[in-house]
Amino acid sequence: MELTVWNRVKTAGRILFGYDAVKSNRYRKAKGFHPIRDENVELNPYDRDELVGNLLNMKRNNPVVKSISRLKRTDVVGSGLVPQPATAAEDFNEQVLDLWHEWAEHPEVTHMMNMKQVQQEIVDAPLFFGDIGILYGNNGLLQIFEGSRIGSPAGSVGFGEDDPDKNGVIVDDYGRPIEYQVGRRINGTLMDVHNVPADNFELYMKRQRPSQWRGVPTLAPCVNTLMDVSEYEEIEMIAAKVSASLSAVIKREGSVNFELANRESAEDQDTVGRLERFEPGTFHYLEPGEDVSTIAPNGRPNVNGIEWLAFELRKVGAAIGIPYEFMLGDIGGSSFSASQGVVMQYQAQVEEEQNCLIDLMKKVYRWRVGKWVADGELSVPSIVDDPFQVRFQPPRFRWINRSAQVDSDMKYVALGAMSLDDVASTFGDSALNIMRRKAQNISDAKQVAAEFGVDDWRELFNQIQTSAQANYTELTTDEEPSPEINRNKKPEQQL
Repeated sequence: MELTVWNRVKTAGRILFGYDAVKSNRYRKAKGFHPIRDENVELNPYDRDELVGNLLNMKRNNPVVKSISRLKRTDVVGSGLVPQPATAAEDFNEQVLDLWHEWAEHPEVTHMMNMKQVQQEIVDAPLFFGDIGILYGNNGLLQIFEGSRIGSPAGSVGFGEDDPDKNGVIVDDYGRPIEYQVGRRINGTLMDVHNVPADNFELYMKRQRPSQWRGVPTLAPCVNTLMDVSEYEEIEMIAAKVSASLSAVIKREGSVNFELANRESAEDQDTVGRLERFEPGTFHYLEPGEDVSTIAPNGRPNVNGIEWLAFELRKVGAAIGIPYEFMLGDIGGSSFSASQGVVMQYQAQVEEEQNCLIDLMKKVYRWRVGKWVADGELSVPSIVDDPFQVRFQPPRFRWINRSAQVDSDMKYVALGAMSLDDVASTFGDSALNIMRRKAQNISDAKQVAAEFGVDDWRELFNQIQTSAQANYTELTTDEEPSPEINRNKKPEQQL
């Protein structure tokens, strides 16, 4: 059908005046905008090195960044993720767990970290490096590579879409990693690069799009904001110090040259006629004919500046999934409902990261159990179809009232919604270990009762448990219940 003139005008209008998001004007220039063609264009090796350097410097010197790193380690990992073998053979499960606990004391080649510390490094590295590499060694140990040790040799990085080298990740025609390039840093340059098969290597990162082979630091969008906050805070601190200092200006009538000549030292001469530095607690003596006027700087700290800082830090928290209240430990101005909403939001973010860590730990578990079986240290019973069946129970948010938490857990166990292993694993333990300690306590009670002539060891054991329970309840009780509020009364009538 032939278009009329008006239809042609409307069609052209749709093309020329479509989405505002793709156009620039004098108010919105879209400065520095470039379409993403390839991951290497998104973050090339040179920009990556500079970005990582800035972030590591912030980790050393910026308290907010340090708090973010600490929260990731403590809330996501907690006391550590411990496997719970879930095969049909209990003896096999127990044997695997014993081997795991022994191996987890020194699971990596340097013997400087236990498994809990390895897990902390895994969740912390994406903040600053974007990713972290894990090599499955033939010796049964892991080798951890920071993201800065993964990359192509100097001068060999390709930037084309068809280039198989994606900044340390060698891919096939389908974009599937087949090799990783790892080396060591010497004076900021990646040297001694070796190719590692992808089957023996895991690259842990937060993927943002399908065609992404290297991770981007989680804090990357926050760098400029954090720098602005730090600079402004420093300036405000200087202004506050000046405002807190007692400062005055000396006014003189006529020439003061005769006074300069009467000064005994050059140091005294420098202090006459000008004040270039404000120092608290100083007194300046006046000569005849001199007058003094005080300097009254604006009040510091700036209240509006504090509000602005809070707003900027809230943007940082929104970008990384950590609420402002948790980053700074500031919940004083929030109501109970608002605080509960913040906690639930943060808990959902933590659970998401824990699930990602669990997926990785299942791969590590499969590799290590397979290595034990291959080396003859572990034999798989005939009733076990899959020796790699396992569960990882991450730590949960702790309640303020621990006794209420225990009561809640026991109710879930009674309903069948949780097992004793689920409860124990939140504290980095297992139900089997708890029962062993319980049995040992009973054995000790029997021995002590026989030694001191106590007829019934159960009475002795129960007395100890009752006393411990009473002390535990006394220590974990937060406060007395608040009185019930009658909402029909006026505020001044409330208790």
